[in-house]
Amino acid sequence: MKILVLSPYTTGQKYKLDNLLRGEDCGPPEHLERRIKELCGYNAEGWYHEDRDYSAPAGEMFTGPLNTQLRAGLKQIREHAQYGETTLDLYFPWYFCRVDGKKSPVNEADVIVPFDTAPLHELEVLEFGESGIPERTVDLIERYDLAFSLLRPDDILSLQRVFEVERATPLIFLLAKSHKHVVNEELPNLHVVETGRALQKSLRTTNWALKGVVLRRLCEAACRDGFDVFEQVKQDPQRLLEIVRR
Repeated sequence: MKILVLSPYTTGQKYKLDNLLRGEDCGPPEHLERRIKELCGYNAEGWYHEDRDYSAPAGEMFTGPLNTQLRAGLKQIREHAQYGETTLDLYFPWYFCRVDGKKSPVNEADVIVPFDTAPLHELEVLEFGESGIPERTVDLIERYDLAFSLLRPDDILSLQRVFEVERATPLIFLLAKSHKHVVNEELPNLHVVETGRALQKSLRTTNWALKGVVLRRLCEAACRDGFDVFEQVKQDPQRLLEIVRR
């Protein structure tokens, strides 16, 4: 089974800088390219300085509690002897911080530069036929047998066209009860597993880390009880809560 995890970007990043990539840098392509090169350690003359290179793989860039917990779970399951027939891939939806300039969702191994995540909250609904991001995200999801979304409500609203199409891949959103309205649960193969204070308390974690903890504990359950737990969740998404509470 191939499993996809869609994770949000977070403010906690590997490098603490005053000159983060910002929303205003994403205008003219030449300016964006120049700013990314600067954050990769190159000066105006094209000379490279290692001590000014703030680029890193996306999977290592984010140091907040959600990503820390998620990475711990992915590390554990990827080191398990059964890992291979079942695989988990981590992607982030937004591309403008990519060093390679590609306009597609960011894999954890893709190199990015640190950036201000605030403008993501201001994104309008991305329509098909414009940026190409909805189309590429739909294509990405369809390459998997099961997908989990840890995305924030703002991310989901901006990408809502992606989640409105009918799909063969079951897509499970982890959302608090107050945020469930951002997803149309009437659509086939789209499911919401409700998080919130009760789950947070039972797992003894914080609200900021909760979604990461859920995925970490699912990975732990697979390592402990067998990888068929993923098939169980695929068949009945609400079983996820039972599995992670064991």
